[in-house]
Amino acid sequence: MQDRIFANITGEEGPDFLREKKEIVLLDVRQPEEYESGHIPGAVLVPLGELESRIEELDKDKEYFVICRSGRRSVMACHLLSEHGFTKLFNLHGGMLGWTGEIE
Repeated sequence: MQDRIFANITGEEGPDFLREKKEIVLLDVRQPEEYESGHIPGAVLVPLGELESRIEELDKDKEYFVICRSGRRSVMACHLLSEHGFTKLFNLHGGMLGWTGEIE
């Protein structure tokens, strides 16, 4: 990673990016009802409001692709994760609204 806290990946770049990153964790920080209405296959739901209290559930050595509806909460989540020592962070820029890949 460069000097930035996270890298932005667009919804159009996302499917190819995820195909290349076999071990990346898909971290969806939306609310449960948003997640249930459609999410990227394999995404783990940890709503932004619970993220700090559940941070111990996450492995700092792994890469994270952080997802929300429009990209606002995922940026906040990336900043929070960075404050807790996570360094391999990727933000879905534009969120699920711009996602062009598979949804379940």
